[in-house]
Amino acid sequence: MTYLNNQINLFKKSFKLDKKRFFSVIIFDFLFILVSYIALFLCGMWLNSSASKISGLDLTTLTENAINELAALKSFYYGAIICLILLIIFLFFAWSFFQGFIWNTILKKKFNLDYFKKFLLLNLACIPLSIIPFFIALICLRLFNSIILFFSTAGLNTSLVMFVLLILSAFIFLPIMLYLINFISILYFYFTKKSKILDSFKDTFKIAVKKIHLLYIPCLVMSLAFVFLAVITIPLNILPLWLISLVSFVLLVIYAAWARFYIVAVIAKL
Repeated sequence: MTYLNNQINLFKKSFKLDKKRFFSVIIFDFLFILVSYIALFLCGMWLNSSASKISGLDLTTLTENAINELAALKSFYYGAIICLILLIIFLFFAWSFFQGFIWNTILKKKFNLDYFKKFLLLNLACIPLSIIPFFIALICLRLFNSIILFFSTAGLNTSLVMFVLLILSAFIFLPIMLYLINFISILYFYFTKKSKILDSFKDTFKIAVKKIHLLYIPCLVMSLAFVFLAVITIPLNILPLWLISLVSFVLLVIYAAWARFYIVAVIAKL
């Protein structure tokens, strides 16, 4: 009972945060998304432009033109590979840069070059470790799709099916997905506190793995908050699609910022 009371107090406390830091986190998220969008847009434009130059190539006959066209095709493929590699590297640096600013803002730390270099190494180390959460998330999605397929072929009442799926999503699947996402948040929390890569992994393991049972309620709270946001946006369906997308995007960024502050308050108490 004490644990539940503490969780209720932490949930209330999560809304009494420093507005300046909260809006700073939102701005950094917006900037990361904007920079990423521009990079993806430019990369897509270059690929489309390059692809248009080799469209309609005829390589069926071995002529001088065909050899030149084959060289142009090879050049396109090499260029596309280089472009995609550079895009991935850029997004990796952008993610590390803005997430570094975000977590230093949340924990009232100063972002500096030494932190950024170590943070890059931490994110590099996270790449192979992210395979396990990825497969768990994939299994959950496949299972959820199987449940949807089962209900859709069972001939049950549509309202009942929607209700059951909502319950399963809010109380099981979403908490699992949010736990996997917050595993990274917990890792960033401990790293930003100490700036020690190995220690941050050890501390994250002690909390996220050994005390996983204590994280269900916080993940459930975040899940219900997400469902609440999804429900209150239903009346927006009468609006134009671009406006619905914009409002949903803004709410999602605000939700992500709140979730970070909330999980920090939870971890600090465990």
